[in-house]
Amino acid sequence: MTGDDLKALMPQLEEYHRRFHGYFCRSEGRQWSRKYLIGLLLPIERKNVENIAEEVGAPPRKLQEFLSDSPWDDEGCIEEHQRFVGEMFGAPNGVVIFDDTGFPKKGDKSAGVGRQYSGTMGKTDNCQVGVFMSYASAHGHTFVDRRLYILSQRFEESAADRRKRAAIPSFVSFQTKIQLAMEMLEKAHKRGHLLFQWVSGDGAYGDAHEFRKFVDALGKWYCFEVHCDTHVWTEDPDWKVPEVTGKRRGRKPKLPKPTTASPGAVTASSLESVIPQADWRRICLREGDKGPREFEFARVRVFEKWNGKPGPASWLMIRRTLGTEDKEVKFYLSNAPETVSLSEMAWAGCQRWSIEVDFKLAKGEAGLDHYELTKYRGWYHHITLSMLALAFLKAVQRQWEKKECFGYCA
Repeated sequence: MTGDDLKALMPQLEEYHRRFHGYFCRSEGRQWSRKYLIGLLLPIERKNVENIAEEVGAPPRKLQEFLSDSPWDDEGCIEEHQRFVGEMFGAPNGVVIFDDTGFPKKGDKSAGVGRQYSGTMGKTDNCQVGVFMSYASAHGHTFVDRRLYILSQRFEESAADRRKRAAIPSFVSFQTKIQLAMEMLEKAHKRGHLLFQWVSGDGAYGDAHEFRKFVDALGKWYCFEVHCDTHVWTEDPDWKVPEVTGKRRGRKPKLPKPTTASPGAVTASSLESVIPQADWRRICLREGDKGPREFEFARVRVFEKWNGKPGPASWLMIRRTLGTEDKEVKFYLSNAPETVSLSEMAWAGCQRWSIEVDFKLAKGEAGLDHYELTKYRGWYHHITLSMLALAFLKAVQRQWEKKECFGYCA
């Protein structure tokens, strides 16, 4: 977006910003949030506090205080943001997607910073990690919530000074990435601003049995990517509670166990070769910048394995690239009904690509990773405003009816 573009869009941006007025502290908070939002949309190389303050004519210290210390309601902003996204992109078959991204950092003062693996960086390094939830439909896609992941050792007594320095509230406790994702999903479900039927994510989230169970309990369908060594049964495991014979002492067994007739579980990867070629379908997922994105898909009914025990009947979907060179195979588990078509399931499961596009766009155009803040509240405030900036760009993109926006394939 150029400076001239933003100037022409200012009336629209002012109207958009008014939706969030009630969540900022007094007129000063509304003023600083407006300036920061404008700064995040400006075509400047590094969108940190100092550079934004210089561009929008604001005192750097005031802008810093607004982000790091002002107690404005970022969760209220997120709820209003989800309402806006629902209005703009909502569809009954919408997909909620989960993924995390790393923010490289130097030093040890930032909230949640530490040596940890980041898929974004492709290695273990000093960084912060944010867990993000996005929403996708045929109308578009963007982020709708976020959580800062904090390593478990940061909650040990020996790390008390570090928590105090980063202003991490006393009510915050350790949560896994899966727990953070479930928390966001539950909130969005209760708020009801986002229409969705599907939940998706990569293997880091799909391999979590408790997450799949949680989605199913909400009455939603999941189509999660899982790793190739995921175990499933291709027929009923037929586990039974052992019968008590003779004069056995002690408690009677209550839990089902495999019997001599029970089939063994197999890996997901072992099923690709046994699916007849006639059962594979070529499906075009989307138009990419290099032409149609087509893959072959097939699926089989299986029984999931949850914590070593038989789980529910579901679909194992397999996706593979066309041709034989550099072949890539992906596996998905889905609790969708048997009546759901393979093409719909393929579309929903592969929507997880959209969150990767949003990470790239948000970091390139909305300053998602440009912050230089150390406090817990500062991270949430910056990320929230960056998400609002991205949603505004997405709304403009739809308004202009472009397939590509600001150099990135959407």
